[in-house]
Amino acid sequence: MTPLDLLVKQHVAPVMKAAGFERSGRTFRLIASNGDQAVLGFARHYVDPGAAVFEVGYRIVPAPYREWMDRYSVDGETRAPIAFGPAVLAGSVIPPLQAAHAPDSGMSFRDRWALRADNGLVCGEALAAVLRDETVPQIVHLLDRSNLLEECRHPALPVVRLVPLTRVEILLRVDDAPKQEIESLLTDVQVASPGDNFATWTRQRLAARNGTAG
Repeated sequence: MTPLDLLVKQHVAPVMKAAGFERSGRTFRLIASNGDQAVLGFARHYVDPGAAVFEVGYRIVPAPYREWMDRYSVDGETRAPIAFGPAVLAGSVIPPLQAAHAPDSGMSFRDRWALRADNGLVCGEALAAVLRDETVPQIVHLLDRSNLLEECRHPALPVVRLVPLTRVEILLRVDDAPKQEIESLLTDVQVASPGDNFATWTRQRLAARNGTAG
């Protein structure tokens, strides 16, 4: 077992399990009752022969967004989201100075952790604390669609929105908002490419909703 995998097993897995996440290797997944998912994972960087340098990041992937991304799936099934993959929102787990690879660098590298032979316990405990006290509460908060939409409209957390706001509004409200409101939002959607059929897909999802009210 590599030092990084040992750190994940000893320090990360217990925190994530206690919060209800499912584990697969270095990936942890939390699934809401409506199918929305949060995925947290590790990205290894081979930039320092004296340390295992890595990032920890998470993605928020609402079910409608996942279905939109997989609309051309041959078998009609949506794929499980992956760490550092397509998502509506992305967040990074920033290390405290004692566990950072480049504590004085700009934010492009400030999110890199450094696991060395002499700091395994310090790094592991620091990561567990940040996950427990900051990251997991953020993820749980953002898995609520109303909270996610509010964050996208009025950013307050250190996260990055990856999808245009109007599309986010539609994706997060398409299952329950009045249909005329979704139609109004569609008039503001900018076509991303000649083959962009987001409006058509949205209207088909609206038509498939139970009932015709709204």
